[in-house]
Amino acid sequence: MSTFDPTRRQLLKAVAWLPLASACGRLAFASDGSAAKQAQASLVVHPERLGRTVSDSLTGFSYETQQLENPAFFSADNHALVRLFRELSPRGVLRIGGNSSDYTVWTAYRGEVPAQRTHKGGPQRPVMLKPEALHALAGFLRATGWKLVFGVNLKIGVPAMAVELAQAVRQIVGDDLIAIQIGNEANNYEADYAAFDQAWSPYAKVIRDAGIPIAGPDTGANTDWVIEYAKRHGEENIFLSRHYYKEAAPRGSIADLLAGDAGFYAEVEQAMQAADASHLPFRLTEANSYYLGGRDGVSNVFASALWGADFMLAMAQRGVAGIHFHGGTLDSIEASLGRSADATTTATDQAARRDAVTSRYSAIAGDVALGFQPRPLYYGMQLAQSFAGAQMLNADLDAAGANLTAYVARRGRALLVALINKDAGRDVAVSLSGLRGGGKGRLMRLSAPALDSRNGVVFENGTDPARAGHSVTVDAHGRCSVVLPRGSAALMHLDRFV
Repeated sequence: MSTFDPTRRQLLKAVAWLPLASACGRLAFASDGSAAKQAQASLVVHPERLGRTVSDSLTGFSYETQQLENPAFFSADNHALVRLFRELSPRGVLRIGGNSSDYTVWTAYRGEVPAQRTHKGGPQRPVMLKPEALHALAGFLRATGWKLVFGVNLKIGVPAMAVELAQAVRQIVGDDLIAIQIGNEANNYEADYAAFDQAWSPYAKVIRDAGIPIAGPDTGANTDWVIEYAKRHGEENIFLSRHYYKEAAPRGSIADLLAGDAGFYAEVEQAMQAADASHLPFRLTEANSYYLGGRDGVSNVFASALWGADFMLAMAQRGVAGIHFHGGTLDSIEASLGRSADATTTATDQAARRDAVTSRYSAIAGDVALGFQPRPLYYGMQLAQSFAGAQMLNADLDAAGANLTAYVARRGRALLVALINKDAGRDVAVSLSGLRGGGKGRLMRLSAPALDSRNGVVFENGTDPARAGHSVTVDAHGRCSVVLPRGSAALMHLDRFV
């Protein structure tokens, strides 16, 4: 996990967007005519240098088990939430777990359950999970087409209850269950990996003996645990997992978020070596910008969309099979942290009221009573999801000192290029080469009025002509140019590339 640098320069406020170039072969220049504020970058595509294939289940969400206490939340009758899940991905994965999973009691269990003592930073109370919640969840999964990863309580020390709950999940959810995970971030309460393994093994045995697939270790921040777990238990698992947050919420800022996290990217490459050696996928089963619920004005503004798109594609490029962004209602997240939620608002606007009842980093805002709407992060996830099922290609990027990232992939005969300008002070003119001469396609922008905008996010990926993007062309030499305004992104889709 990276260290926050309080001396980092303050973020410059984003300015008005540039006019969009109607053809890829033409450059649009800064509105004030200042070349000094426009970086001249280049991207050379190498179609022959193939990378990893992006997982079809790249997109995922993670919610607290406590969210299931209201069976109407994850229900086929919750049409607004079903629609948002379906529009994001046809093959996504929902993870149910979080802090509250280690304080969950399965109400159908008739054995003895010891008292669970809450602690500072932990859930306020045990979660009483009822069978009707699982039946509603099963209906939600069928309605969305998504699959499920479900966490059971390790901390309580009752394997018999865990296996009964796991059996109920499998029976009710059926083939939509991918795997059961045992414990949540046990690195926070077990002394070391050996202690975790000793506590985990009795659970794993009874669940496996019941014929139920498992995954793990679902650790918070210990890549060394993932590597050791793969060595000891790789053959017994469906996938490997850990979590990711950039830092604690009080130390978060837009500048810090958009700076990236090279240290974690190196850890992911280590985890992928272990996953590849074990022939297993690797998933970030809980992830988001800043832990402790996210930071208001950072995790829920447009900057999070650029970060989210970049983070997902950086992970996909390295082989991560799925990223599950944690979220849900403010009540569920705050309770999981041992805090009381204050969702009071004087707003009369429905969108603002939905925002008030939602955790700060959630990609979807709202609740059953108020309905649901996408947050900025949702649109960044949409951009990255466009790469699902495609094969990444290597490309050489010269960002000219700007905070610019680029990702290239091939799907069938088409080429996908994502350009993400996270720079707050400079527009970037990107010269692309190595393309198919005379190619055509569409350029779809991801934009908002400013990096700190909560509303007004537009991703031009729909059938509505006003938001369907603009046509682009490639010259006979396989070159074109695109200008990215500061604090924006774009997705280029070129037909018949191969």
